[in-house]
Amino acid sequence: MLPETVRRYVERALSILTFRNLEVNASQSGQETGDATAKNNTSGMPRKEESRARGHLSASMYTDYSDSNPYQHELGKALGQENVTVELSRYDSRWKLLAVLGGRDRPDVVHLHWLSAHFVTSYRSATALRGARLLVELAVLRLSGIRVVWTVHNLFEHERRCPRVELVVKRLASRLVNVLITHCERASETVADTLRLSESKRQSVVAVPHGHYVDSYPAELDRTEARESLGYDPDETVFLYFGVIRPYKNVLKLLEAFSGVEAPGARLSVVGNPLDDDIAEAIRSAAEQDDRVRTTLEFVPDEEVQRYMHSADVVVLPYGTTLMSGAAMLAMSFGLPVVAPKAGCVGELLTASENVCYDPADPDGLTDALQTALDADLAAMGAANRRYVEQFDWETIGRRTRRLYESDDARQSR
Repeated sequence: MLPETVRRYVERALSILTFRNLEVNASQSGQETGDATAKNNTSGMPRKEESRARGHLSASMYTDYSDSNPYQHELGKALGQENVTVELSRYDSRWKLLAVLGGRDRPDVVHLHWLSAHFVTSYRSATALRGARLLVELAVLRLSGIRVVWTVHNLFEHERRCPRVELVVKRLASRLVNVLITHCERASETVADTLRLSESKRQSVVAVPHGHYVDSYPAELDRTEARESLGYDPDETVFLYFGVIRPYKNVLKLLEAFSGVEAPGARLSVVGNPLDDDIAEAIRSAAEQDDRVRTTLEFVPDEEVQRYMHSADVVVLPYGTTLMSGAAMLAMSFGLPVVAPKAGCVGELLTASENVCYDPADPDGLTDALQTALDADLAAMGAANRRYVEQFDWETIGRRTRRLYESDDARQSR
């Protein structure tokens, strides 16, 4: 599935990295107990680099998705408060990750996000070749003394175009990075099990929560203005789907489930940019069957997000498979309750506060959840969500992430 030469190269790189770690651990055992710097050097970083880790650090985040998602921007700002200079990178060269080695100021850390986009294609052979290139890049970065951190937002590419090859590549990649970050303990277990991590490597899988979006978007419009601008009456209950529309997000299933809700005063607003024209046409066709449904099938600029959030009573996220959803955090940050399946970090997040969760295996679960939401005190639930998400502040997340930039030990990030 992967070229044999690449497998041998990666195995050789892993053996060298393991040997370096053993050397470091051996040298630590001979140090005095007061030598805190030596004790924390579990990554094989040179002593000079480690001394820098206690002062200024530089990090390159790849790939840059900040145009459509505020996550990296917020994390970068928080890391800046921790004396970490962050560059969001979209390298144009074929060996994209190795581009960091060509400049005068190469980073201390390469922080990977949404790794599938780096190598998964519609063709198995191309995915295998790009995956092999990724593994070589990771090995070279590690052998060059650069720490590599991978935030596992999703275990697989959502469209599952080449899942078997993707899994092989990610299992090997997980052994070449220093730290894997997830957004909840449930996801950490799933990631460790799926990637078949050893007991020792499992210690490098760390749960760092997803930060809130309380201050990430403008919020000048009030509820009355927002609803009037979209033509909703005060006594209507508005369900909102918000976000990019892709197959795994089950928007068509949401439209079908909503059609089974017997409530003349219920409204469904589907807002987001479809992945392709076929999905857009399918959504429009289904929405035309129910005059309670409105669609806005386009990208929504940041200043308009408030209009749809403030006009809604509850957000519905009927995802199939996902570890975490930024849309759930966005809804809660705007003080809205959420209807979503009990799965992954989304389920863990929502069941800890006041929301309507359902069993994704129940064919009537979504329709029943929508009906339950109609009878709930949605305003009180939303207010509780807004208070709950305040604990996920970016300052704390930035501080914990900085610690992971310095140490493989999960205990150091708390």
